[in-house]
Amino acid sequence: MASNSFAGKYCSKTYKGPAAGARTTIADPAEDDYDVKYLKFNLHLTDTSTYIWGNVATTAVVTASSLTKYVFELDTTMIIDSAKVNGMVLPVLESGSVRSISLPVIFSSGAVFTAQVFYHGTPPVSSGSFFNGMTLGVTGLGTKVLYSVSDPYVAKNWWPSKQSITDKIDSVDMYVTVPTGLADGSNGLLVSVDASSNPGYSTFHWQTHYLIDYYLISVAVANYAQYKSYLHFTGSADSMLIHNFFIDTTTFNPAYKANFDSIGMIIDYYSSLFGRYPFWREKYGVCYTTLPGGMEHQTMTTIGTPTTDVIAHELCHQWFGDHVTYATWGDVWLSEGFATFSEQLFLTHFWGPAAGLAHRQDLLSSALSSTCGELYVTDTSSATTLFDYPTVYAKGQGVVTMLRYLAPSDDIFFQVLRNYQTTYAFGNASTANLKAIAESLYGFNLDTFFNQWVYGKGFPRYKVTWDQVGTSVVVKLVQQASCPATTPHFSTPLELQLHSASADTIVKVYNSLDTQVFTFDWSPEMASVILNPDVWTICTKVGMIKQDTTLRALLNVQSLFAEKAKIYPNPSKNSWVIEQLPQDTGLTLTDMNGRILWRGKSNSYGIALIPGNNLPPGNYLLKLSNGTHSDSIKLEHW
Repeated sequence: MASNSFAGKYCSKTYKGPAAGARTTIADPAEDDYDVKYLKFNLHLTDTSTYIWGNVATTAVVTASSLTKYVFELDTTMIIDSAKVNGMVLPVLESGSVRSISLPVIFSSGAVFTAQVFYHGTPPVSSGSFFNGMTLGVTGLGTKVLYSVSDPYVAKNWWPSKQSITDKIDSVDMYVTVPTGLADGSNGLLVSVDASSNPGYSTFHWQTHYLIDYYLISVAVANYAQYKSYLHFTGSADSMLIHNFFIDTTTFNPAYKANFDSIGMIIDYYSSLFGRYPFWREKYGVCYTTLPGGMEHQTMTTIGTPTTDVIAHELCHQWFGDHVTYATWGDVWLSEGFATFSEQLFLTHFWGPAAGLAHRQDLLSSALSSTCGELYVTDTSSATTLFDYPTVYAKGQGVVTMLRYLAPSDDIFFQVLRNYQTTYAFGNASTANLKAIAESLYGFNLDTFFNQWVYGKGFPRYKVTWDQVGTSVVVKLVQQASCPATTPHFSTPLELQLHSASADTIVKVYNSLDTQVFTFDWSPEMASVILNPDVWTICTKVGMIKQDTTLRALLNVQSLFAEKAKIYPNPSKNSWVIEQLPQDTGLTLTDMNGRILWRGKSNSYGIALIPGNNLPPGNYLLKLSNGTHSDSIKLEHW
């Protein structure tokens, strides 16, 4: 979902995991006594009001040892006319939005039943313009449009539902009857349009056989013009349908059609990164509405901001959010963070690296606006906390970007994403599940990273000073955490750009201390240092970056290390040898996430062997220290 209305050291090796107290989706524990298998909607809608009348039949299987009542949710503004269970008319009890039907016989575990609820009414309207359940809008040219949004807890506003993100529905038939001249867009394939059985009305029959979550079921009704095209996947004879619903056609097409025509190219590109579009045997489509942003309804996005970055964001949700849904609402960053991250992938691929960098810079500014923002949502009570833009979206995409930066290679990072999709296809996954897949392919532990960035709060701020003597450059970093009461320190890779009038170079360091000094051998005359030039890390600077001539005293000590040290071979397939060090120089080999792999010291001849025979290919850091000063050398293993 995207909306333009939003918008000691902490290096524990113990995996902290999520905090307790998050809201469960269902309103009554008895809803988990059954598993929904099939839904059949038969609704009557129009474009002049949000009034609904019709029925929804739910076919489910009993998962408890026995079932004595059928419990579901429907807002109190909706009036139930009657209800049936396996064809028998039964009374419905009401306790707020929780409705229940006492069963005439006890259903045992594994029993299959169908509950059909006939109802009518006008859904409630929330104070916002996004999370209404059902919204009636009017475009700038006066076209009326009715559309649904069930995310996160408002499916009950317009249909009798079980609001559980872990109970995916096997299949859905959606019958929507509308006045002649209107059309309905919904999930799956359009099976038929019956314009003759009921004079003055047309019934649109949509059908999906892909597992779908309750909040991704949708309808949209307007005087739509339908537009179809087909995508042919690169390197395959397979094709898929793209089925869009436009309004204000004569005005709409010149303004927005070109953007929507890019959908096929984006699907094909994302398929190369994440695996083939999960619902390709049915379709992907867009229903244009007045929604302030977009909502990733499965196979049929509802969208009101038809820019290409919003289109790309909602498309990514078909993988991250729809195909693989978060296991708990606290894990919502696995949907919104990845979809926001995908915007930079789209921009970089189709518009160039500068467009991707500008996008990361904009989102960094947003992430930095929340000094104690938490990525894992512990207050899941409302849409406001679940979909907080600076944290879940902006910080979320930044954390995905950093996870990419930590990877031994870009290929391995995208393999993590593909494995995540195949492992949890059409199911649910947690932050811990993603972490486990990343660790298995990266080859190192990610406890520190996830504890700091996902379950911790805030980000590092840096005071940066530098000096240069001859070809020796020293850079001093002093880290201040933005939310020290929760996360007092961040251990993180970081890029520094050494800048001169004639040349620039980017060096990668691993910041593991609150105060840390790094030295480099660089001959151009320094003009300044730029922190985080390509925005791979969520961080900011404190004050101006200045030259500090008092740092040059450190160069005499530091030059004993990396400047004079000789290390070979580098890259290496096995181990490395380092020479020309002072006796007993402390040596620590780490991966790029700071995990210690080996410790040792140089011998009396200033020589040491750094073992690497069993290491996977990738980049590593060798830290050299005499107890007062430290330096790092990047090692490469192939």
